[in-house]
Amino acid sequence: MLTFDNSPPVYWFIGYVLAAFVVFLGFYKSISTKIYLISAIILLIFMRLPVIVFNRELNPDESQMLSHAITLFKDPIYWRSVDGTTIGPLDNYLLVIPRLLGFEINYTSGRIMGLICAAGALVMLFYALKNWFGASVARKISLVPLLFLAFTQEIDFVHYSSEQLPVLLLSVCVWLLSRATQGLGNEKINLYFLGLAAGAVPFAKLQAVPQALVLAAAGLWVGYQCFKTKKEFKPVLFLLLGGLTFPILTLICTLIFNVFSDLIFFYILGNVIYAGGKGFLDIPSQFITIFRLSADFQIFTLALILPICIAFYQIFRRPSIGKMKPIIPVSILLLLFSSIYAVTKSGNDFIHYLNFCIIPCTLLAGYGLSKIEKWSVAFPVIVLLWFASNDAYHYVKERRLNAFNSVNARTLAQSPVVIALKKYSKPDDYMAVWGWQCAYYVEAQLLQATAENHSERSIFLHPMQDKYKSRYMADMERTRPAIVLDAVGKNSMWVQNKKAQGIESYPALLEYVKANYKLIGDFDDTRLYVRNDRL
Repeated sequence: MLTFDNSPPVYWFIGYVLAAFVVFLGFYKSISTKIYLISAIILLIFMRLPVIVFNRELNPDESQMLSHAITLFKDPIYWRSVDGTTIGPLDNYLLVIPRLLGFEINYTSGRIMGLICAAGALVMLFYALKNWFGASVARKISLVPLLFLAFTQEIDFVHYSSEQLPVLLLSVCVWLLSRATQGLGNEKINLYFLGLAAGAVPFAKLQAVPQALVLAAAGLWVGYQCFKTKKEFKPVLFLLLGGLTFPILTLICTLIFNVFSDLIFFYILGNVIYAGGKGFLDIPSQFITIFRLSADFQIFTLALILPICIAFYQIFRRPSIGKMKPIIPVSILLLLFSSIYAVTKSGNDFIHYLNFCIIPCTLLAGYGLSKIEKWSVAFPVIVLLWFASNDAYHYVKERRLNAFNSVNARTLAQSPVVIALKKYSKPDDYMAVWGWQCAYYVEAQLLQATAENHSERSIFLHPMQDKYKSRYMADMERTRPAIVLDAVGKNSMWVQNKKAQGIESYPALLEYVKANYKLIGDFDDTRLYVRNDRL
């Protein structure tokens, strides 16, 4: 496998040469669209290689979802074996695919799946742009998100995040909507799969539901127009049928496996508590706060700001381009507003939420590009100059081009407590981690004993705390984990007060552990308990 140190200048030089070639293809009309797209995806994959082979946690969400995938491979019943809290089941099932193909579930496999989602989303976005604004505009404006996603090294855009699959599903919805509005293909088929993709979004991430609703509503408008002009009601029927397909199948599965109440309480009601957020009037300030945290996303926005401003002018003053249907600019605008709402709703300042804004910003810029298309080469150049100047600065000052040094980091790390527990564990054993350190599951490749692989919702006070604590104990008795770790301390996210938040803070759990486990020791501030029959 490839390895990248801090400063691979030849590799970086090839990357910029390849980027220049892709930009050339974007503006050279005689080159086929297929060659342009293939070259674009090669560039994206090539520049993501350093972070892919860097087999270390970049964000706690990665470990959380990878741990779910490790568990789902052996016990695939979601909400019984696994509860992703704010993360939907589809995000976690996606990570099981590498294991089904015979590969280990780790950070590399997770980022490969995320990269596939990003590449797929860019391709769908390109074809939506092509359907609405023509191939020339699609090539020129799609270069901006491509270069941004290829060259950014900001962690929130390169780690496997719970936004990547929903963004792919939303891009599929946008593409199908573009086909439906332009009369491409069978209307009923387009609208059915639009509904199907939109109906699957809530089971990838509830946060993306506002965007899915906007796109489904636009599809409903297309179906209504078919009924109005052709007296044909089947397109609307197919859209509704598609939208209900995934939720109904999920409902049936939850009833069969007796986890319907878990879906209601822990996924829907639990997320309602989590997504308290701020008031509607606070959305602009909250978005600006998150926006300021990402210099690369600021440049992405700056590169598109002129065509976006023109698009706003056209929508509010002249809401049509030639024979373009008004539903197209209205849908794009509502998609942007719903994305901003999704980014800010939780009230958390997480940069990876900005992934939701890439598609609507690019679509809006595509809508406004026609008036200034002769200057469009400036937009990808702005992005390239930003990354090139950044890289040149860090190379001269620090001899660093690559933020992800994978020398001696291609395989999973082994924390001291993981090294210690391997003396007592077997493959496919269950392990419980009290606190928040999901990387232990990934490093040990052990199944999580409790549906939630972090116990934050059992520790902090909220209306459903008792319900979470009760389920935690029920899961412990069901799985009888061979290993229990009390990770509360310096290695645990958010919960680090040992006296107030450790196992001792939950008397029922403490009693269970004392009765069935022996304390082996404290390893780098994490206590290791082993089940008595393993000693």
